[in-house]
Amino acid sequence: MTLAPRFLASHVIRRGPAHQSANTIDLYLDYCCPFSTKLFVKWYDEVLPLIEKRLPKDAFDVQIVNVVQPWHPTSIYMAETGLAVAQLAPDKFVEFSLALFKNQARWFDEPAYNKTRPELYVELAAFAHDQVGVSVDAMLEKLAVDTSSGEAKNGGNAVARDLKYFTRLHRQNGVHVTPTVAVNGVIVGSIESSTSAHDVVSILGGQI
Repeated sequence: MTLAPRFLASHVIRRGPAHQSANTIDLYLDYCCPFSTKLFVKWYDEVLPLIEKRLPKDAFDVQIVNVVQPWHPTSIYMAETGLAVAQLAPDKFVEFSLALFKNQARWFDEPAYNKTRPELYVELAAFAHDQVGVSVDAMLEKLAVDTSSGEAKNGGNAVARDLKYFTRLHRQNGVHVTPTVAVNGVIVGSIESSTSAHDVVSILGGQI
């Protein structure tokens, strides 16, 4: 399933020149989910290189679909931070996502419990700067909620529109568990975070 054009520069991991005949793999991932981390790191380090070696050239485009799981309260702030990076530096989004997954425990329930929303934004913006060099001020401008009017508008921030897009996408497609893998819009339940790279590629080969 093709993402909205504004995300193609950030959320699509291409394994060669883009073309209309490529199959699409969607990775539905929550930054605060340990199993999403396990799957994404394995895919980044092992599966994607193996796809290049064992499957037809340019057979697949791989897309990241942001999922916020509400039982992880900080997941929304982590996702908003990723989407802010996608807006400011699309070419850094995948690199930042990998770093955020690997450091996700910093924003688990226990270390984040006594922190306010603005404090979490400051931490995450600083982390984005340290990892991929985006401006802290630019990040905070994307993440901040304008309270200057003193009115209760509930308008969200500059990435709310993008977060709504991905939330509608995964709900529409019936994705409730993270991680979830889909090929050409169809969920492949046999691919899990524990599935070996060789087994993943064998399963994908049967999809084309």
